[in-house]
Amino acid sequence: MIKILVVDDEITKLQEVAAICEDTAPGISITHVATAVAARKAMRLDKFDVLIIDLNLPDGLRDKPQIEGGLDLLDLLLTDVICRLPADIMFITAREDNVEAARTKAAERGAVLWQFGHGDEWKSYLRGRLKYLMTRLGRTLDGYPVDIAFVTALQSPELDAILALDYSWKTKIFSGDPSTYHFGSFEKSGDTVRVVAVSAPRKGMPSAASLSAKIVALFKPKILIMTGICAGIASRTNFGDIIVADPAWDYGSGKRALDSNRSPVFQAAAYQMSLDPNIRQVVNELARDPATMQSIRSGWQGNFPQGVLNVKLAPMASGASVIADDSEARSVTLQHRELAAIEMEGYAVMAAVESAANPKPLAIVIKSVCDYADSEKNDDWQAYAAYTSAAFANILLKSPSLELQ
Repeated sequence: MIKILVVDDEITKLQEVAAICEDTAPGISITHVATAVAARKAMRLDKFDVLIIDLNLPDGLRDKPQIEGGLDLLDLLLTDVICRLPADIMFITAREDNVEAARTKAAERGAVLWQFGHGDEWKSYLRGRLKYLMTRLGRTLDGYPVDIAFVTALQSPELDAILALDYSWKTKIFSGDPSTYHFGSFEKSGDTVRVVAVSAPRKGMPSAASLSAKIVALFKPKILIMTGICAGIASRTNFGDIIVADPAWDYGSGKRALDSNRSPVFQAAAYQMSLDPNIRQVVNELARDPATMQSIRSGWQGNFPQGVLNVKLAPMASGASVIADDSEARSVTLQHRELAAIEMEGYAVMAAVESAANPKPLAIVIKSVCDYADSEKNDDWQAYAAYTSAAFANILLKSPSLELQ
């Protein structure tokens, strides 16, 4: 979406700009401020593609317009390293005097100046720039802002389960980027929620962390959510149970040493990542609602495992390898008496978000049990677990109690 900032203490030119945008590409976002002070504040807080400035501009609300106040504003913006400079800057003026001198000064600053009310040349220029920007943004990641980002460790069955959600998905591949992106949307409370989904090139925490960091930097989502499959603790979970990680940690973090008998021991020293308290509250509400489980079960067309389907807010441990060994799984359970799930990526996703620059998203890890990390480990319930994970994520995101600010 193209974003335009119009800086003008009158609305006549603003109305003309809005009409051109509507005719050229409906959906363009226009922000209007009346002073140089307000413009600088807006550009510190947001990124705009086009900046349109009235040449005759006041500094503040109580100030009189200055003959070259617009040029002074641009000079200030060029020296303010916090302001995010746009791709295009144009001045518009209704003045009759010294226009050529002002046009030269604008050009020296990398901008153009047009006379308002003198023909339609400035309108043609603006239309052309907007069309060009629409084409350009369609070929870059900057043109795809999102509210929600899904990341998975596997294409099948994890990402496939997300792409089965009714989000009107469209696939995009961008030059120079090895990831394949899937963009979609859904409606919530009258607003369109924009979504991107992508899978990591391989399993494990390094790939999950690097992908999550990239997604956060590129798309600035409000929520980053990992879905997929995990191993459950047999005494506490059923196949298909949905585990929302709280907390998550790296069970391999610590020290391997020798005890007093010279026997090898592992001294765990894990740093735990907790779920946002507001999200925790919403998850608890949904977990207690029988309609949540009924909705998820009714959407599955295959066989069901034995046992009752549950949503659990529970500890989840992440590690570097797949576990199919009863003794190894038991050693991990010693790190937390309420451990419910073991997998390979969740902690890395939450850690990547914690290290991201502001504004950073909220991180959620939702994985469903497909095996018990024992010698009987198999793939029988992977598709079902991937489905229940994705289905609950969908219910959570669409819940009226979850605000997407």
